[in-house]
Amino acid sequence: MDSFITMMAEMPFWYWWVLGTVLLIGEIVTGTTYILWPAVAAFITGFFDLGPFDGNWQLQLFLFAGITILLTIFATPYAKAWVNNEKTDKVNLNERGAQKVGKRVVADEDFSGGTGRVRLGDTVWSAEADPALSVLKGAALEIREVKGTVLVVAPVS
Repeated sequence: MDSFITMMAEMPFWYWWVLGTVLLIGEIVTGTTYILWPAVAAFITGFFDLGPFDGNWQLQLFLFAGITILLTIFATPYAKAWVNNEKTDKVNLNERGAQKVGKRVVADEDFSGGTGRVRLGDTVWSAEADPALSVLKGAALEIREVKGTVLVVAPVS
């Protein structure tokens, strides 16, 4: 315990900046904002270590912990709202099924009981249609919904 106290008492300000940099790299790797606030607190503590808290390791640890807690409580909601409010023109970027809705396909076989197979690009997919409809091979269809690996199709209107 004495070696820890000695290390903390003799620790130069840039140790806090190194800790902040390491934590910031961890935040960049994870992207969660959980490590962001201790990283910011470490940088701020390093600046305070330059002046009023130089050599006072108890106040440095108290400042680091306090800033981390305050930022976690008060800044996280703003950061999450800022990240989630990002506008994009690619609304279905990570939703592969939703990207298929509205595309036109061709029946690869006659449908029986509302199920059959359709060709989308160079891939043949299982498909469902209204069982009352008669879907013949080569019919033009439109994807209305995706259920897992099954495309729900309807005749092109």
